[in-house]
Amino acid sequence: MPARPAWSRHRQNLAVQASMVRGYSQLTAAMLNQAVQWFSDPDAAGRELGGVEAVMEVCDRIAALLDADQADGGETGWINDLDPALRLNAALHWYVLTNDPRVAELRPYYKTVPEGEGPEARDPRDEEFGHHLLRAVSALGGDLFERAANWRAISNETSRGLAWLLPAVMLEVEAAHLIEFGCNAGLNLYAEQRRYDLAWGARERLRLGRAKRDQFLILCSGPKPDFASFSEETCSGPEILSRVGGDPEPFDPEVPGAEERLEASVWGDHRRRLDRLREAVDIHERAREAKIAKAELRGLDFPAEVTDFLTRAVPATPEAPVISYNTYVTAYLSDVHQRAAARDIRAFARNWSLRHKLPWMWVRFEPARPGQHVAPHAGWCRWVVELFNGSWSKKVELGWTHPYLVRAEFGPGLLELRAMLEDQS
Repeated sequence: MPARPAWSRHRQNLAVQASMVRGYSQLTAAMLNQAVQWFSDPDAAGRELGGVEAVMEVCDRIAALLDADQADGGETGWINDLDPALRLNAALHWYVLTNDPRVAELRPYYKTVPEGEGPEARDPRDEEFGHHLLRAVSALGGDLFERAANWRAISNETSRGLAWLLPAVMLEVEAAHLIEFGCNAGLNLYAEQRRYDLAWGARERLRLGRAKRDQFLILCSGPKPDFASFSEETCSGPEILSRVGGDPEPFDPEVPGAEERLEASVWGDHRRRLDRLREAVDIHERAREAKIAKAELRGLDFPAEVTDFLTRAVPATPEAPVISYNTYVTAYLSDVHQRAAARDIRAFARNWSLRHKLPWMWVRFEPARPGQHVAPHAGWCRWVVELFNGSWSKKVELGWTHPYLVRAEFGPGLLELRAMLEDQS
């Protein structure tokens, strides 16, 4: 039985995703590669795995899931298949975490469960992985794909808080009101309470945040600032006076069942990432007890409600500048909607800064848009800071990073941003 003509597009999109995550999550890459092989030649894959009909049925189900949820406007290439692929991955992980007997064969491949950490642990690159995956997915059948269709992709990459924290430290912001577009669970609003080590070498590190223990390590290349010019107080980050996040469907990490859904959204071989997520949830739950501003999560139809959202998110009588940011949010918008969001954010920031005589910083951490910028590596994010101070404005491009901030390649913008502080002193 030949592959369906429409499967070629899905095969190409999933292959890009597999290439992007291969060095970061072997399990996720292995699952994506299996899907790529099944889409490429279901007959050959089915004969190898002992079930041609099973492969065809699974491919039909995957294609239906991917086709049902295309990105707005269809202008973002491989990202069209990213959200449903993430939801399918999370739904399968949920069955593993709940110890469903139908996925027992897969548990040794998941480091988030005991079988994946002990002597039973297996490598997803072994020859048997495809057999185990096909049997598990076939056994779950419609249950898996119905759950994936209704699953909400929940932001669980708590390393992305560095996107706003680093520029704030470079400019030595003492206090700020913090706003996030596309917050999901809002856990990156607490970045100054975490710890990020930016390493240009074994002994050349800039340590940011207030946590005492190691948490996030970012391998950096390109220009580096003068580490000696940063005091310990500066590196701890600004005092955050208010934290507000907006999302079409804000996810409250304190509602019943939230922790299980958040954990399932972590990739199955990322035990450290799961630990970092749990730390972030603990910070959110104990915020008031720790006497730090607690994140407020609000509904936001992005980009249609940007102006109304910002009007409500900033205090009527602000005590400090505003830092607004978005990480991997506009990637899912059409070019038209992306430009509309940028236009409204800039207009609000300029008017607010003129009226209150306070600076506004807008940080963008988004993948390259087709035809506009060329990323140095597939799927990497462009890191941009835009500053508004009265009638003055400035855009600074910091460089490119892996979407999960495990690596960063900085350009001259990092030193340019630091030089702005020296120019003001």
